[in-house]
Amino acid sequence: MEKKKTFVIVGIIITALMGVIVATEMKPTTDSMMSNDKPILLHIHPRLYLNVDGKPYFVPQNVGIEPDLWKDHTLDQYGMKGMAPLHTHTADGMIHVESTIVRNYTLGEFLDIWGLDLKGKIISVAVYGEPISDYRNHILKDEESIIMNITSNQ
Repeated sequence: MEKKKTFVIVGIIITALMGVIVATEMKPTTDSMMSNDKPILLHIHPRLYLNVDGKPYFVPQNVGIEPDLWKDHTLDQYGMKGMAPLHTHTADGMIHVESTIVRNYTLGEFLDIWGLDLKGKIISVAVYGEPISDYRNHILKDEESIIMNITSNQ
């Protein structure tokens, strides 16, 4: 009976320690909420769906975070440490707009940060099914769905 009691107590202690570790790891740090000692004032999530030559194409994860997917640094002063103010974390097309200033960001700015080469391509963009004539200057909005069709000019 004493062995069983010891196992139960050890199990409770281990469970409590694991809970403390998990809670500590999940707690936001100042660095994740601040950039250059400035708070994040704008935080929205539009989603970009791409089709290239009629086939679905995934927006890569870590655009604006990994160096090979972070080509334009003109907006870096408005982002968090190690991230452009327009970036992705996953390959599902969700664009994270996290900025130390409140301003309009455009689809063209995101594409510039990514470094996506659209020269010589035919581009059509729609937001909620409505065509956008000037996609580069389209202002990103929270939870909007943007569909971009890229066709090779053959």
